[in-house]
Amino acid sequence: MINIHARVKHLKQKYGTGNPKQLSKELHIEIIQKEYSTYTKGYFIKTLRNKFIVVNSNLDTYSQNIVLAHELGHAILHSSEDIYFIREQTLFPVGRYEIEANKFAAELLIDDSEIYSLKKSELSIPEMSKYLSVPEKLIQYKLLK
Repeated sequence: MINIHARVKHLKQKYGTGNPKQLSKELHIEIIQKEYSTYTKGYFIKTLRNKFIVVNSNLDTYSQNIVLAHELGHAILHSSEDIYFIREQTLFPVGRYEIEANKFAAELLIDDSEIYSLKKSELSIPEMSKYLSVPEKLIQYKLLK
């Protein structure tokens, strides 16, 4: 079992950031913006030891950041697996790898101290989502760890 919380914590400490774009740069993962229909959000691919995250350029900045965090999870957690990830609907898990990538995104984008402070103040998940500017599904993943 992968300890995703520990992996993300280590990355943040090592590189001094939780920004998925900056982490991708530090890890030599090229980000490619490509225009797709609204169905394809993004995907991760590894070819000849090169790693690429492709993000739909038609998405708003908020959505691109969520997709990038998710695909970075695939790049870090699953790059040795012989699988190909295409995100047609972000944050709708269809299996173990998708759940792990979603948990990675939640850990990366939501600070521990902030979520626990909000939880103590008894805010609802929709309220936390709005306050932190992340999807409710990521709040749920973060609270379940």
